Parts: sequence; C-alpha cells; structure tokens
Amino acid sequence: MDKIKILFVCSQNKWRSLTAEKICEKISGYSARSAGTEKGARIRVTEGLLGWADVIFVMEKKHESRLHSKFPETLTGKKVICLQIPDNYKYMEPELVELLQAKLSPYLEMSDNQTSFMERVLEPEVMDTWEEAVEYDSMDFSEVNAAFAKSAIALGPICGKILDAGTGTARIPIAIAQMRLTWELTCIDLSANMLKVAAENVSRAKVRSQIKLESIDAKAMPYPESSFDMVISNSIIHHLPDPLPFLQEVKRVLKPNGAIFLRDLLRPEKPEMRDNLVEMYAGDCNLHQKQLFSDSLQAAFTLAEVEMIVETAGLLGLRIYESSDRHWTAERAWM
Repeated sequence: MDKIKILFVCSQNKWRSLTAEKICEKISGYSARSAGTEKGARIRVTEGLLGWADVIFVMEKKHESRLHSKFPETLTGKKVICLQIPDNYKYMEPELVELLQAKLSPYLEMSDNQTSFMERVLEPEVMDTWEEAVEYDSMDFSEVNAAFAKSAIALGPICGKILDAGTGTARIPIAIAQMRLTWELTCIDLSANMLKVAAENVSRAKVRSQIKLESIDAKAMPYPESSFDMVISNSIIHHLPDPLPFLQEVKRVLKPNGAIFLRDLLRPEKPEMRDNLVEMYAGDCNLHQKQLFSDSLQAAFTLAEVEMIVETAGLLGLRIYESSDRHWTAERAWM
C-alpha cells in the first residue's frame, strides 16, 4: 500500500513544520516533508513539492493565502488544511508536540505514534557562586577531558589561535596546551568564580603563556570576524536557553577554513534513562554533584535538535553524531 504523502508549510520551515515532520516519521502509512513560503526558508515551497503531496497542512492562514496566490493551478484539487498554530515554539518543544498531535488527529491516524519526549528543563546559564565553581572543578572529568583534548588537536591546525567557549575551570585548554605548544588559546566564560578557579589551575599547570582567560558572553563576542583558526566548546550548549545566537557567533568569529569541535550532553528519552546515566557515571559522587549531572542531562538537547540548530546557524560541513551514550559531537576539520 502506498504511503499518504503529507507536506507541512510555514514561513521559514523551522520549528513548527519540522516538528510536525518529525512526528509523522513515527507513524506508519505516511511520508512527510516540510517547506517554507519565505525566501530565507531552509527548504522553499515549490510546484514539485505541492504536486508530490496528497495533503498539505499550513500553520497559519497567511501561509495558505501565499500558496493560493503563487501556485493557484498546482493547488487545484489539493486538500489544504490550516492548523492555526502560532510561531511561539521551539523545535520539538513538548507543548508544540502535544498541540500538533491534537490538531492532526482528526485528519491522520495517530494510534501508531509512539513519540515520547522528556521535557527540556533549563538550568542556570551561569554557575556563578564560588561553591558551585569549586564543586564542579572537584568532579573527576579527567578521562573525558583528555579524550576531548586529543580529538580537538587531531581536527585543528598545527599552530593557530583557538577559542574555547564556556571554558569553565579551564581543565580542557590546560590539557590541550600541554600537548600542543603551538596553540594560543583564548578561553571565555561568563562565570567570574569559574574563571577564578581557572586562573589558579592555569597558573598551577604553568601554561599562562598559552592561555588567556576572559569574561565574555559567548552569545555576543567582541572579537572581529574571522579571528580564530578553531572554535572548541565542551558543555556550553545545554546551558543556553537558545543556542542559535552562540552558534551564529561561532560562524562569525571563525575563519572560513576554520575547525570546529563542539561536544555536549544528550537529553535522554525518558527519566529512567537519565537516572541510570547518573548512577552509572556519577554513582560515587555526592548528592549535589549527582543533582548537577541530572539537571544537565535534563537541560540538554536531542541529536535531532542539535542538527536543526546547527543548520539554522549556517554552519556548514559539520559531522554531527552521537559520540557516547550521553554525548553528541559536532566537528569539522581545519582545511
């Protein structure tokens, strides 16, 4: 039996239409695609897409009007349904998922839909008390940090200027500096106390000549365009309510041939999966440290969300993949 072909349309082909497309991927009997009506859309509506679709869902009345105005002949005999969903949501936001499922259920057979998403719960963007900084620095990430440092070095240039965004207590740039003497590392963070601990760590490791620590907001950096040969970042993304401004800044300050190495946590699908990861990797930590890890997992993004945000930021040529049972990685080698 042929699948019913569905096209979801909004303005920019971003959060609403892409979430709807993702939901339909889980339902047997349907093939879904999404497109936008505006010039800046990720994929623009075409006669071919409209001709392909058996059913067309638009998010707002204005999208339906644009389609009828531009493609009157192509829409002849086509079923166009307006869902009346405003542009107030992020990609795969639980409230948006529930709203789409309710709006689509009169038209689509939703019984096969097994989509289940643990809600993203934000944690503070900045860990700025001295106690939090010391507590974080005392957690043993040495193995993970060493692996990050080696991978970053393998992707980066022999020598150059490297930006570490969200450096925390600078454990990773210290490991890099000890292995790559030809790198100049600019390490930024918004937490004054994290940077104080970082300064002590840098001094103790005797790498002050290579590492410059700066109190900078990674979402609005003061550096000129094309300032860095490589941008690295470990675990900054899950702290940001919206990572898009940060990733757009990464694109701006990075040289066109620059390398990128980003890594962060993955949000588990279910609470029990989150709790299992906490016990597996923080079982020997104190209760506060366990809670920190649990909160970070809950605040993280899914791989699909990361892919979409990176693409929206216009960062090209990145390989984005699940690099462990709790991490995603986005990387691009220096050219």
